[in-house]
Amino acid sequence: MTKPQEPFPKVPPFYIPPAKPPRKKIIDIRGMLSIITMLVSLAALTLSMLGATRFILDIFDDGLAGSLDGLLVKLIVLGFAFFFGWVFGLVSIRVFGNLVYPIVIQMYAWGCLVAVSLLYIKVIQKLFLQNYDALHFWAYLFMLLGGLFVLICLHLMVEDHELRSFAIPLLVISVLQLFVIIARYVFVANPNGWMLFGDFAILGVMVSISALMLAHIGILSPLRNLIDDLFTTSTNSNHGGE
Repeated sequence: MTKPQEPFPKVPPFYIPPAKPPRKKIIDIRGMLSIITMLVSLAALTLSMLGATRFILDIFDDGLAGSLDGLLVKLIVLGFAFFFGWVFGLVSIRVFGNLVYPIVIQMYAWGCLVAVSLLYIKVIQKLFLQNYDALHFWAYLFMLLGGLFVLICLHLMVEDHELRSFAIPLLVISVLQLFVIIARYVFVANPNGWMLFGDFAILGVMVSISALMLAHIGILSPLRNLIDDLFTTSTNSNHGGE
């Protein structure tokens, strides 16, 4: 008997695989979501900062003469807009890995520092003129604290970001305020001694916060670690569901 002929092995050139269907164009959903969340965050942060600028200018133009309820409503709206943009920014950076938005946020942080510095100089001018009441003094103090709070929030959005370089301009302005205090209460006639407490309060708060920023002793580390853990868990969950 003749031995049956073995089939040719399924390797080229004896075997021609069937043509594969053309691959469909895969849409990068993750990249799209990264861009969308960045744009949403950028719009909300920009609007909230522009609104805060208008709010501060109104206060310097005696905007506290109106009802406190109206001021509270404005603060709530601006705070919600900023928090909305801040959360979407964290999602864009930490969850979807946006590499462009951290650069934009650093630019916004420097812009915020410039705004806080100008606000600080304006407050020093108001303190020197001594034509303010207790309500305006507390408004000046909380505006400065609010500006620093926004700066810290922007700092927390970017990984491995330091605040030490941001403290130097504030310390320089604090030294300027000290010179202004000496000039006001030593060389200018008839100063109001009771307002010295306001000058020292503003100076003490700004120097303390600037010194903590410059010392870099890790006060914000627990909050940063909390944000990192939260978004790391969220990212791992998203990858696990893919």
